[in-house]
Amino acid sequence: MKILKTKELSLLKRKRITAEIEHFKKPTIRKSEVLKSLAAELKTPEENISILHVYPHYGREKAKIIANVYEKKEDLERFEKINKRKKKGDKKEAAQKQEAPKPEEKKE
Repeated sequence: MKILKTKELSLLKRKRITAEIEHFKKPTIRKSEVLKSLAAELKTPEENISILHVYPHYGREKAKIIANVYEKKEDLERFEKINKRKKKGDKKEAAQKQEAPKPEEKKE
């Protein structure tokens, strides 16, 4: 991994890191692998790093990475909005909750 650029954003208590990673004869590297290698490179816990983008270079075995590195986990949780997709099982459970039988009303 090669760090290309580091920008200090003191107001947001983070650093914006731009790096380049090579993945010789492998598919585009996964975010989890990028997170581990970036944490090892910067000597920072993985929970303080937020990967924004992984841009693969077409025809080359390189990818450009943009990430935010926070000082504390609390800062990451405050500034980053984390959206995770729900699994199919979770959707089924939500659908079952909506279809749950309602108590019958008395008709007069």
